[in-house]
Amino acid sequence: MSERQAQLLLTDASPLFSFAAIDQLDLMFGAGLPIVLTDYIEWEATRSSSVTAIRISDWLGRNKPFVSIVETETGQARIKKEKEGRSDPRKNIGEQTIFEAISSEYIGEGPYVFLYEDEKAIAQVGPDFFGRYPVHRLTTYAYLVGLERSGVIPSADEVLDWIRGIGEPSYTFDLGVHPRPGLKKVAVDLPHRSRDGTDTKWRP
Repeated sequence: MSERQAQLLLTDASPLFSFAAIDQLDLMFGAGLPIVLTDYIEWEATRSSSVTAIRISDWLGRNKPFVSIVETETGQARIKKEKEGRSDPRKNIGEQTIFEAISSEYIGEGPYVFLYEDEKAIAQVGPDFFGRYPVHRLTTYAYLVGLERSGVIPSADEVLDWIRGIGEPSYTFDLGVHPRPGLKKVAVDLPHRSRDGTDTKWRP
């Protein structure tokens, strides 16, 4: 079976918030995969005037060739409502926009790596998407563990602790911390197994 490069898809803005908390958004490039956001996930990440949102907005602006932002009908409709101050009880809009982007072929073919902050959300997506493309599911902590094992960072635990506002890494990072204490230390790394027995992989 020939290998195809996966795309790293964010199902919501939470991983961006976590890496922005320690001013290390470039960790998103640690796997060497093309990164895809939908319009709503970009909006979710940058709509406020917080330090975190400004960091993310600046990072996206600097990295346009490497981060694709895909427009979706669902995303545009929800953004319009939020700008007009209209309430909408629906949740998981980020995931809905990703599924729209895939099913409507707004983005290229899989395989895809879905990066989640919350391990509970992983169970909501099957091991493949509409039976067409392999989907490898991953939590933020599992992503950090993979970067450690690949030699990109010295310690996944130290990075996670710093994101959570605990201690400080023994190696040098840049500017200050805006802690995210709710980030869980749960490593879920679920490859997709094809009929021929081959697995997806994402680590560099």
